[in-house]
Amino acid sequence: MSNTKLSVATLTKTGRIILALNLIQALCAFGFAADLWLEFPDPSFWLSLDRHDFAHLGSEGFLLGMTLLGFALARFAMRVLHKDRSALDSKLTSLKGEFDSILQEHFERWNLTPAQRDVALLTLRGLRLSDIAHHRGSAEGTVKAHLSAVFRAANVRTRSELVGLFMEEFLDFGAISHAQRTT
Repeated sequence: MSNTKLSVATLTKTGRIILALNLIQALCAFGFAADLWLEFPDPSFWLSLDRHDFAHLGSEGFLLGMTLLGFALARFAMRVLHKDRSALDSKLTSLKGEFDSILQEHFERWNLTPAQRDVALLTLRGLRLSDIAHHRGSAEGTVKAHLSAVFRAANVRTRSELVGLFMEEFLDFGAISHAQRTT
C-alpha cells in the first residue's frame, strides 16, 4: 500500500461517487438502526413479539445488515481504487524517467549540441517549427538547420520517423519490463 493518505482531494471522480454513496449508506444504516431502536426500545418487549413483529424486525435487521455490508464494500472499493491509482502514478513516474534516459542516451550517441537536443525534444513534444523558434528565441531557419542535423544523426527523414524511432524503443522497453515482471 502507498504512503499517501486517502483524502477527498486525492480521489478521482469515481472515488468521489463511491464516497457519496458511502455517506448515503451510512445515513441509511443510521436511519434503520434508529427506527429499530424506536420501535423495539425495551428488550423485555421482544419476548411478547408475534410473527408479524418478528418479520418486521427481521426485514429491518436484514436491510440494516445489507446497508452496512454495502458500506463496507464501498470503503473497500475506495481503498482498492486509491491503491491502484497510486501504483499507476508510480509506474508513470518510472516510465517518464526511463523515457528521459532513453532520450539522453540517443542524444549523447548522436553527439547533438545542446541546441539540437532542445530542438529535438521540442519536436518530439509536437511543437511546430514556428513555435520552436519562438520558444528558443531564434529564427525558423536556425531551427530547421538544427532539426536537419538531428534527422541526419538519427538516420531518419521526417518528424514521424523520429517519433517512431523513440516509440519503438520505448515500447520495446515496456515489453521487456513486462516480461521481467511476469517471470
